[in-house]
Amino acid sequence: MVAFSKTRNIELSIIDAIEAGINASWTGITTVKSFVKAYEYSVPVVSVRMLSTESFRYEIGGNSLRNQSAFIVDIFAKSDGQRMDLADFVMNLTKDGFVYYEYSKASGNIETLDKTANGRITLLQFIQNEKVDSYDGAEEHDKFRHAISFTVEKF
Repeated sequence: MVAFSKTRNIELSIIDAIEAGINASWTGITTVKSFVKAYEYSVPVVSVRMLSTESFRYEIGGNSLRNQSAFIVDIFAKSDGQRMDLADFVMNLTKDGFVYYEYSKASGNIETLDKTANGRITLLQFIQNEKVDSYDGAEEHDKFRHAISFTVEKF
């Protein structure tokens, strides 16, 4: 078995949680891991991606680090109303944090991931929750966009 790093586990846990939440409550919405991939699907599409990870020392003089990761959720909607509804849905879905899963896969297997719950990922703060302005004649994906960003930490 190949075990994934903590950072990769955080990313996959959050993507899985957002995708599962959207699939349980909405139909016809694709969730992708990459901003660029969103343009390969018809709207509506939700893109979830880890933007960065910052590391801080737990204590002065110590070598242990705590990591805080920033995520961006981009919403590509069909209408302004759908954009607002999806934005509110994503905010409510993420505000309580996420189950943290440890992922692994059999060596050589690129399709199936095994996951085991092992704690929680805490949402620290929302950084951004806003409409992305478009211009007249914008491509369909860019007409009704919204961006939500937040930071998380696995304690």
